[in-house]
Amino acid sequence: MRKQLVALTLSAAMAAGMLSGCGGYGSGSGGQKDAAEAAGTAAAASSAAAGSDGTAEPAKASTADGEPILIGALYPMTGALADSGQNMKDGIDLAVEEINAAGGISGRPIQIVYGDTQGANATGMTEMERLITQDKVMAVMGAYQSGVTEVVSQVAENYQVPMITANATSDSLTSHGYEYFFRLAPTNMMFIRDMEQYLLDLSAKDPADDIDVKSVAVCADNTELGQQTATWAKYFAEENGLEFKGEVLYSQGAADLTSEVLQLKSLNPDALIVDNYVSDAILLTKTMNEQGYKPNIMIAKANGYTESSYLPSVGGLANGILTATEFLPGDKGTKVSDTFKAKYGVDMNGHSAEAYTVVWIFRTALQNLADAGKEITSEALKDELSTLEIKDAFPGGEEIILPYDTIKFSESEFNGIPYKNTNMDGKLTIAQFQDGSLVTVWPFDIAKHDTIYPAPFN
Repeated sequence: MRKQLVALTLSAAMAAGMLSGCGGYGSGSGGQKDAAEAAGTAAAASSAAAGSDGTAEPAKASTADGEPILIGALYPMTGALADSGQNMKDGIDLAVEEINAAGGISGRPIQIVYGDTQGANATGMTEMERLITQDKVMAVMGAYQSGVTEVVSQVAENYQVPMITANATSDSLTSHGYEYFFRLAPTNMMFIRDMEQYLLDLSAKDPADDIDVKSVAVCADNTELGQQTATWAKYFAEENGLEFKGEVLYSQGAADLTSEVLQLKSLNPDALIVDNYVSDAILLTKTMNEQGYKPNIMIAKANGYTESSYLPSVGGLANGILTATEFLPGDKGTKVSDTFKAKYGVDMNGHSAEAYTVVWIFRTALQNLADAGKEITSEALKDELSTLEIKDAFPGGEEIILPYDTIKFSESEFNGIPYKNTNMDGKLTIAQFQDGSLVTVWPFDIAKHDTIYPAPFN
């Protein structure tokens, strides 16, 4: 019953900014490519990385003592999103520690060189070029925000250095035909698809509960990502026979959201879909309380609502809020999440779990190259990632801790949007804040808790 395909459109202003920002990079020279590929074998690269603003992470308790394999990790380590960056860094560091303690890549340890985007496109581009040209990393992971990931992925492509994004969800990221850019995270489309499927399933589960979701609205920041969230919410609402009541978009990092909350209150949807980074999520939640706006269902596209700083900042106001999740302790990967909690003092969330997983993806691909007797280069790694398929568990490691059993980068298309090097097997769960904790409420066959309805917000 699919309707006629329609294409999502990018924000013209953002697209123009991205193009102008990358104009000086050209197509990448052979010398640049050689410099990046030499990182895996040059001993000088290790000392260079160790001197890069103190950002290199040496192996801990390692039984691997060969020449390190340098991988860049580009995240917001300072600024408004520093908590998110630290959370992902913790997931990366845990994976590296596990891998190196088990012998690394045939005796060669993985060493992470961190770059700080500060949450800004221009800074991200500068840091990406530093990681590749100065620190000589052979691969990169990052960069959390879709806007930053968009521009730094162009840099990686131009230098022919493979990059995996663990977290960025914008559908357009893998629509450019890039050969060196890969995506683990579910796309925006997948998030909204599963979130609205939950709303349908909830309405159909038990008619006696009087839960009947007939309309949705969106609140998100006015970026390409937020606009995509609204576009997909409208698309799937129409597909599913729901009324789309509208979208309320705001400037990311806004100091006040009172007018936006009043607009949402007047729209009065049965379910409010939100997509906000953590500072905006905190402000939105508090402003809704101040204005007495309590929708029966509020469901978030993960993002700031799963960050460790969200719940302590809003307290009981979070009670009843739902969120899509890429990982929740207790569902899968209990051993890993318990180790994470003991080591860092906070629960592992979807972002740190995905970052952890990307390191293990790199390890699997690199070990495959070593086992085949191939030289470990950026080009060889890109080729290996293109054909890699991991089922159930990582060779020599733990089970896949995310809510699916297969990782494979493939090509696909949905609604006119091409997806290249994307993990189309990605799936999500839905969780709800209940009594100060996030608990899984969907899919129903794995949920240990029922949805609290309507959301009490106290």
